[in-house]
Amino acid sequence: MIGGGIAGLTVASNVASAGKKVAIVEARDWGGTSINRGATAKKAILALSELHSQLENFQGRGFSELPDIQWEDMITHRDWLVEDQRVRAKERVLQAGAVTFEGHARFEDHHHVWIGGKLVSADQIVVASGSKPRELDFEGAHFVDDSGNLMRQQRKPQNIAIIGAGIIALSLISSYAQAGVKVHVIQHNDVVLRGFNEELVGKLVARLKGKDVTFHFDVEPQRVEKTETGYRLVLTNGEILDVTGIYDAAGRVPNIDSLGLEKAGVTYCPKGIQVNAYLQTSQAHIWAIGDCCDAPVPKLSSYADYQAKYVARALLEEGSDELLYPEAEATTVFSIPKLGKVGLSTSQAYQNLQHYQVKSLDMSYWQNYRQTRDDLAQIKLVVERSSQKVLGAEILSNSADILINYLAILINLDVTMQDVQNIIFAYPSLATDLYGLWT
Repeated sequence: MIGGGIAGLTVASNVASAGKKVAIVEARDWGGTSINRGATAKKAILALSELHSQLENFQGRGFSELPDIQWEDMITHRDWLVEDQRVRAKERVLQAGAVTFEGHARFEDHHHVWIGGKLVSADQIVVASGSKPRELDFEGAHFVDDSGNLMRQQRKPQNIAIIGAGIIALSLISSYAQAGVKVHVIQHNDVVLRGFNEELVGKLVARLKGKDVTFHFDVEPQRVEKTETGYRLVLTNGEILDVTGIYDAAGRVPNIDSLGLEKAGVTYCPKGIQVNAYLQTSQAHIWAIGDCCDAPVPKLSSYADYQAKYVARALLEEGSDELLYPEAEATTVFSIPKLGKVGLSTSQAYQNLQHYQVKSLDMSYWQNYRQTRDDLAQIKLVVERSSQKVLGAEILSNSADILINYLAILINLDVTMQDVQNIIFAYPSLATDLYGLWT
């Protein structure tokens, strides 16, 4: 098993727990990017930023003063959570019975891998080496840091520039703006969160602008210079930004360059290691999963973990059917407020209004949102005209991640309106909103 991130750990622990002999190698940090520089670190910071946002909503309605976020305490909380999850990640595979190696893995041939100075052989090999930041190409690009390192800053930055406006970027932008950091967003076009409903994205962007976030559209970095107080970023439109840090969240590429795939006879392309519908590479006994492979799905932890469970079952000979992904997968942008979607998108529905309709519901007046002053809460449902079934949804709300997952269950299980009405949910809770949505 090459790669000790979430996907690699899932395969190793599941297979080892079944009594198979498993070795797993990690070159950097157990838990990979997700735990150390991604979702875990991000959500540790987001938790305090969200709480601060909620307290802000209740100023004069229960709280007289809005406390500042104590940066050092927030970073201590982040470090504690990351270290806790990192340790648990390694303990998980050790308790399952896997053997661990720390170092860089490189193929000697299609059955042998060098780990440091040790040559290890295996009948089956799974590559889950993840991704790395895309190389930037402009003068002074070496001064730009990875977005993951933004979450490792021990001191509060005064003002920063973030390159990119995708899922990762919007979460960071929200958290740091709420913490009082001035944020500049550099986007090469005028699209924020491609694939999400434009109206809902527009409301999120407007909220962020009110938090001292400045969006610079249709521009790219031209040059970065080091200054006494930080960095000077020159954009292609001639605009100059003086900031204390510049961070890249514009995309990542497969982390496969140092694996020696040629020696193993494994085919790859710029999108990653090429795999078939079973996640096998050009060598049938070598598999690739997660961000390092070219499977035509989003490069998100949820997909990598889904692939890992499939490969673990295949290695245990529990089935040989090709991998099928759910028809309605759920995705959430952990911004403030959150933006979630599941199933058929509104943009797809608008392209075929003969078969679909989009129902927009303002939920800000519903009890569950009114009581928390979630004033932007809105949902857009994609409904099939012939059957009146809900086939998709997009939500903007502080609790969008919870409701979107409820809807993912209902859509994937093809639950009927009467099925939902026959369930007694705890009241009042977000689940009771399903009574009004699932019609």
